[in-house]
Amino acid sequence: MFGKRAEEAEDAISRAEAMLVVLQLSKADLSPAKRLISQAREASNRRAYDSARVLATRAETLASSLEGRYRAAQKALSALRGIANKARELGLDASELDAEVAEARRVAQAGTVEDGVKVPNYTRARAILETAVQAGRERVKVAQGAANEIFTAELALDALKDVAGDIEPAEFERMVMKGGGSLVEAAKQAFDAGRLEEAELTARKAGTAAKEALMARDSAFATLDEAQNRIAELRSTGAVAPGPVRLLQQGWILLDTAKFTEAGQAFEAADREARRIEDDFRRATKGVKDAEEGLASLRRSGATPEQAEQALRDAKQSLAEGEYDQAIAFASDARKALGKRQEIRERLARSIEETKRSLDELRAAGMDYANDVEEMVLRAEREFENGDFVTSSEDLKIANLLIGPRPGTRSAAKPRSAPAGNP
Repeated sequence: MFGKRAEEAEDAISRAEAMLVVLQLSKADLSPAKRLISQAREASNRRAYDSARVLATRAETLASSLEGRYRAAQKALSALRGIANKARELGLDASELDAEVAEARRVAQAGTVEDGVKVPNYTRARAILETAVQAGRERVKVAQGAANEIFTAELALDALKDVAGDIEPAEFERMVMKGGGSLVEAAKQAFDAGRLEEAELTARKAGTAAKEALMARDSAFATLDEAQNRIAELRSTGAVAPGPVRLLQQGWILLDTAKFTEAGQAFEAADREARRIEDDFRRATKGVKDAEEGLASLRRSGATPEQAEQALRDAKQSLAEGEYDQAIAFASDARKALGKRQEIRERLARSIEETKRSLDELRAAGMDYANDVEEMVLRAEREFENGDFVTSSEDLKIANLLIGPRPGTRSAAKPRSAPAGNP
């Protein structure tokens, strides 16, 4: 019986020793397991085989557990060192992370007691390291964001400086960069002091101001192109556009002083003015053309009113001088005068035709004064053809007075006798 127990104890001790041989390359502190094996060997020598077997088994289990705890702690340590290196690359103070590493080592070395055996406290050291890793990652993440914002802001400001031209640096910093350079420096100082959120917000503000200025500049040039093209098209039609040209010149002056927003507004105003002139020029040109055609048509049928002629001359002069509103107004006056003249002409033409019909009725009735009426009607027709509407109307009135009231009218006048001197 004792021989079997002695054999089992020896086997347990041998397995424990074999494990230690396997784990001897590990940097884990396996001295507690080694002490248990020594105690197991001593118990076996005293023939306390049950105690020897228990101690050997505990040694084997403890050695495996310590090595596993050590590897887990070492993994956390490696992660924390990597974060510390990243923090240093970003320019952060990594002393707090180094302090956590030192604390974890102290705790591990101080050890703890398990089942009456003092062992390295790798578990607690691992917890300290993993907590530091989590906090370090968050800090590095925030630092990376702040560093990116600072870098982006510097790029935007450099791009903005490239368009500074001959602007005095202090004026450019105040007017265009809106203090962007100072903001970047403030962001860097906050970063170095560990105020990462402040650094990120400050840098973002600087970058936003620079980007907005660049966008304003790009927008101003795009608007400039549109305005220049529209003015060129306007000139090709023969229109006069001094207003838009002056606005373009003002915009260029603003561009040269890096007042991009104001320059864009000037170019937009030039484009709007060019569009307005384009519309006014088109309306004025059409108005003058319509008035000319109306006058030409009226000339073919007789004299034209001087009022319309003068209004047309004024419209053409205003058109040539670029006073398109006046040209539109004068052309409208000419058309109104023509319309009134045409209305008078048409009404007089109808009156002549009506008088002719009355003359025919007079002849049919055998009236002896029909020749006198015919003479007045012929005179009225000749004057009408010559455009002398006033005299034609007067002669036509005389003809109708000679004709007298139409048969069947309510007039109380007596039938007219033949003029004196006629039979």
